[in-house]
Amino acid sequence: MRIISMLMPFIIRTLIIKKLGVDYLGLNSLFSSILQVLSLSELGFATAVAYSMYKPIAEDNKELICALLNLIKKIYRVVGIIILILGIAVMPFLTYLIEGDYPQDINLYILYSIYLINTAISYFLFAYKGVLLSAHNKTDIENNITTIAYVIMYVSQIIILLTIQNYYVYLIMLPVSTLIINFLRSYMVKKKYPEYIANGMVDAITKKRVYANIGALIGHRLSGVAVAPVSHIIISAMLGLTEVAIYDNYYYVINALLAIVGVVYVSITAGLGNSIVTESIEANRIKFNNLTFLNVWIIGWMSICLLCLYQPFMVIWVGEELTLPFYCVVLFVIYFYSWKFKDLLCTYKEAAGMWKADLLKPYVVTVIDIILNVVLIKYWGIAGTLVATIISIPVICLPWETHVFFKGYLGKGEGRYYLKLLIYTICLVAIAAFTYFICGLLPANGIGWFILKAIICVFLPNCLIILLTFKTSEFKWILGKLKYLIARH
Repeated sequence: MRIISMLMPFIIRTLIIKKLGVDYLGLNSLFSSILQVLSLSELGFATAVAYSMYKPIAEDNKELICALLNLIKKIYRVVGIIILILGIAVMPFLTYLIEGDYPQDINLYILYSIYLINTAISYFLFAYKGVLLSAHNKTDIENNITTIAYVIMYVSQIIILLTIQNYYVYLIMLPVSTLIINFLRSYMVKKKYPEYIANGMVDAITKKRVYANIGALIGHRLSGVAVAPVSHIIISAMLGLTEVAIYDNYYYVINALLAIVGVVYVSITAGLGNSIVTESIEANRIKFNNLTFLNVWIIGWMSICLLCLYQPFMVIWVGEELTLPFYCVVLFVIYFYSWKFKDLLCTYKEAAGMWKADLLKPYVVTVIDIILNVVLIKYWGIAGTLVATIISIPVICLPWETHVFFKGYLGKGEGRYYLKLLIYTICLVAIAAFTYFICGLLPANGIGWFILKAIICVFLPNCLIILLTFKTSEFKWILGKLKYLIARH
């Protein structure tokens, strides 16, 4: 699903730029961002209800499961209504969110209405049934359904862009795919779990517990969901659609890497939770240190690849006229590295159920990030939004989350953790500088030279990392795991 979600939109973005123009891509990014901010779908509702279903599923308490399913159904309907009301309320201000001109052959309000309908429609259908798949650890079914719908949508959109080149028809495929996903999900859930029907009432204690978990989760989801879309909206309002499209092209590459790494973090969360419950704190401390090293290695290597390959790739893809200055590329690399090196820590916190420990942090981070975006974009343009996020992560997020995790679970070693991160980062900066220097000896443009640079980025940084760390306990732990996996297969 992730591969399709990366490759197919890449083709579509290219066709929109070539066939319709870069401003259409800017509109696509703007409207998607507005609805992403308004949408509450990822703010913890389904997660909290699924968490509450684990025990009744284990005890085969069908009555409680049906009642919880009914609760999330009601919550989703309320959310759908809220999204419609807020979405309609935004419509009179659409032109104020676009600096400069926009394509005159389209109606902003019709386009926005299609996006709004697509966002709200699932809440009134069968999206709530997805919580059953999540609670039963059957997200593979959800992913397969989504993959089928995405393939249908993307292929249809590509055909439309290549033939009639009508943006309205292109957009209509969004709600169509949403309907396909919801009807397929409903069919599969009904077929697999016919005994579960959304009816009944949840008792007051369970409902209070669910709402408490929602309250704790909503802030953490908010900071993750809102930061990037808000940046897109502010760039559009202050700089224009072309700048949004250029920024979003670069962000698309970053987001693809974030999605790939995100699959890993989701996959290991349950295992880490089991380790926290069954093993000693000291054993988990050792595992945390080892995984931190592995995490920084992977994220650091990806960051080095971005530094050396980002700009050549963008020139090949969209042309030099739609590229940003190199200092913006450096800021994107720092953005990616600072955002992802703390994700292992966040995964451990989630596995340990520490949602309430830093309840205020996401709200503080979101407010500061928005303020910094508005101020810095005014003076520094697109670079300002990157600097705003870079400031909010290492200065606010990392210290706050680290202190909470060490105080709430590991107990000691916070200073040593910071020292290790600093040493790892200094080493990676040196390796990045050397790799960039070697790649810089080759001609800047051309697909052949790009491939050669990519080969250098695959081997050189990893060889240098191994050379610097092969005697450490963390490297030996990784080597032992690799030997075990090889022997096992």
